[in-house]
Amino acid sequence: MQKAKNYLILVAVAVGILLIVGFVLAAIFNVLLAVLYIFLILLAAFSLISTALLIYTIVLLLQTIITVRDELKPLLASVQETVGVVKDTARTAGHTATTISHTAQLTSELAVAPSVRAVAVLMGAQQMLRVLFGKGHTRQRHEEYRKELEEQREAAMEPPVQVVAVGGE
Repeated sequence: MQKAKNYLILVAVAVGILLIVGFVLAAIFNVLLAVLYIFLILLAAFSLISTALLIYTIVLLLQTIITVRDELKPLLASVQETVGVVKDTARTAGHTATTISHTAQLTSELAVAPSVRAVAVLMGAQQMLRVLFGKGHTRQRHEEYRKELEEQREAAMEPPVQVVAVGGE
């Protein structure tokens, strides 16, 4: 890119030098007016050519816009179809999630909750029976406490003291 820029600058300087030399020579030979007319004719020709090229570029731009618009129509239709499919999929997923939620709630109400209640009632009844028949936690704690006291007294060499249970335990 730098080479092209340097080349362009060199060409512009050379053309400038040739123009100055040409104007000086035309002035010396008294043909300056004819050179001016030639330059005006060349400038008009370049203006016509550049205008024609601009018109051609605009025509190509319009064709490109039309082509892009024609290609976008099927693409937009495809995108709209995809959006519709995604909406349907999301709706189906929502229904599936709702169904799963209702199924889980139904299972909880009809299977898990009664099972938990039944197990809780059985465990409560078992603990109540253990307490009533002397196999509960209270009896065990009382026996452990009595054993600890006996071990402490034996360690201190004191005569054992009789522990009386309160409340029939």
